[in-house]
Order: sequence, then C-alpha cells, then structure tokens
Amino acid sequence: MKRKLILNMLSITSALAMFLPSLKSIGYADDSERSVYTMADICALQDFLLTKDTDVLIDHDYDLNDDGIWNAVDLCFMKRQFSAAEHRTISVSNSQELQMALAEVQPGDTILLSPGTYQTDQSGKSASFFCAQVSGTEKLPITLKSAVPENPAVLSGNESSKNIVLYIIGEYWNIENLICCNAKKGIMLDQASHSVIRNAVVYHIGEEGIHLRDGSSECQVLNCRVYDTGLSTPQYGEAIYIGSAKSTTGYSYECHNNLVSGCILGPNVAAEHVDVKEYTTGNIIENCVMYGGGMTATDSFVDIKGNHVVVRGNTCDAQGNTNITDAFQVRSQVDGWGIDNLVHGNTVTFAGETEYVVRSWRGSSCTVYDNIRQPENPSMMYRAYSGSTITEQ
Repeated sequence: MKRKLILNMLSITSALAMFLPSLKSIGYADDSERSVYTMADICALQDFLLTKDTDVLIDHDYDLNDDGIWNAVDLCFMKRQFSAAEHRTISVSNSQELQMALAEVQPGDTILLSPGTYQTDQSGKSASFFCAQVSGTEKLPITLKSAVPENPAVLSGNESSKNIVLYIIGEYWNIENLICCNAKKGIMLDQASHSVIRNAVVYHIGEEGIHLRDGSSECQVLNCRVYDTGLSTPQYGEAIYIGSAKSTTGYSYECHNNLVSGCILGPNVAAEHVDVKEYTTGNIIENCVMYGGGMTATDSFVDIKGNHVVVRGNTCDAQGNTNITDAFQVRSQVDGWGIDNLVHGNTVTFAGETEYVVRSWRGSSCTVYDNIRQPENPSMMYRAYSGSTITEQ
C-alpha cells in the first residue's frame, strides 16, 4: 500500500510540473533569499507528504508557494529548482538519497557519496538496487563517485543470488572509487558507450562482476579489483564480461573498442577473468593481474570470441590451480568471428608443464609474440587446432 502511495505521489508531482509556470516567472524557489535545496530536502519533504511522521524543524523553508502548507506543489517546485541548477554536485549520505539522485540526475551532474554502506530492500528496473536511466554528453558527463576516495562508499545487496547492485542505462558516465558487493551481479552497463569505471571494487557476487552490455562501446574499466564471483552460478561468474552470447536476445551485441586496463582480477573468480563475446571488435585487455585460485567453472583466464581483440602486458598466475589448461583461448562461436586477434607481452605462471599460453579452435586466428611461460616449456606455448591459425612473430 505504501509503495502504491509513493508511486501516486511521484506521478502527481510529475504531472504538476507540466502545468506550473517557471520558477523564475513567479519568483519562488530561485529567489536569493530562498534556500538552495538539496537531495536530502527533497527526500525529507517527500517523506513528510507520504507518511506525515518525518521530524520537522521550524527553520525549514519548504513552503515554496507561500500558501501556509506543505504539499505536492511545494515538492514540485523544489524538484524544479533542484533540476534547474547546472553542473550540480549532489551530496548523498543514505540509500534513499542515492536512489533519488540517480532518478533525478542530469548531464553534467556529480553525485557524491559520503562514506558508509548503502543498502536497501527497494529494487527497481531489472531488480537493481541503484539504477539510472539517463545519458550524459561528451561535454557534460555524469559522475558517480565517493566523496572520500580512501574511504569509499559501499553499495551492497542483501545476498549473492539476487539483484544487481548498480545498473546504468545511458552514455557518458564516470563511476569512481566505489565498492559494490553482495548481489547476483555487480556493475551492469547497458547502452552506456563512452563510460568509465575507475578504481571500483566488486566482490561477493553470484554471477559476473562487471558487465559491459547492450551496445556499450568505447568504455574503460580502469584499475578495478574484482574477486569472489560466481558464488551462486559458477559458470556465469566472470570478473569482466564484454558483450552477449549469440544465444542471448534483446540486447545489441555490438560492444566495441572497450578497454580493460590495470585491473586486479581474482582470486576466487569462478569463470573467466575476462570474457570477450562474439560480434564484438577492437576490445583491449592490458596490464592486468589475474589470479587463478578458485577458478572452478572454466579452464582459461581469458576467452576471446570477438575480432581484433588485443591481450597484452598481463600477468597471470594459476596459483597451483590445475583446472587451468590455457591462459588465453581463441574461439569462433559464429562464422567470421574470433579472427585477427593479438596476444603479446604476457607472463603466465602455470601449475604444471602441459598448459598452453594460447590455444585456438576451428575458424579462429591469432598473432602472438613475446609471451613468457613459467615454468619454461617452449613446446607448450601455443596450440592451433585444424582450421585455426596462430601466427608467431
């Protein structure tokens, strides 16, 4: 009942916004004598209108139209004033404020999260706890970050078998210095080209940690840490997942020219550390450290199924895990895909003597050079099956 009431109130304020004159024309909330309202003010007034049990301080100036009462008209004016500001910094300190900020965010805004844990039972689109469905622009990206990088905000689900922690649908986002944990999926980007995830930590996740999906291209995943994934469904427990499998419908497969750089992946990543799917091209995985301890549902650190994928400068350590049979596998899941890939300058430490640095299957092709195998075994560097090509330079 309360949820229906909340939705009705939001609908009322949205409808009123269509008919109310601009704030400037009536001289209300943008007067210099008026307060500058924050997301906390919006949440407080909304709670008051919905429940009537919010503590009210006498010095709050929430009667924006001076009619002697607080009502939905005041809430509408407050949201209008809040949205009118350019290049806003929206400071939040609890889950309700964060959810509201993500719903109200505009191009150029920065959402600044105070230290603490953000946890809620209220989920939205695709069972996500924290979701935004708006794009920034090249000149006005949207930023979501911790106010104190050395004490990052923690976005948490409630159990590793359900929900998405952070779900962004929209381009030009910067996500920085956040911890996401305790849900089925960590960070999901859909239709989110030109977005950056930097210095994020993702762990205790039921399936994949970070997923670039549904046409998300030209994105960067930089200096992130992902571990303890695949806790509920090990075969879907990739640390970083780019694109979608051919069997998946409803999403654009074209996730091109993404960069994964400087990340620490594992241990206890159940599936691949990076999975680059068919129908994608130009993705780069570089300068990452990958720990193989706890890999149970796969046999390679990186699966390459797209075209023109570059895997370079990475350090992979099997940590004694004999499930790992190859460092990098190249496959053609669809005719014309899995070709013209490049693997070079990587150092791999295996548990034994019989694993390959690169193995390729029919229909795929890859160029390799300057890779190092530990322990050394020149005869166990590369294996190309019939119909595939590995070119050594």
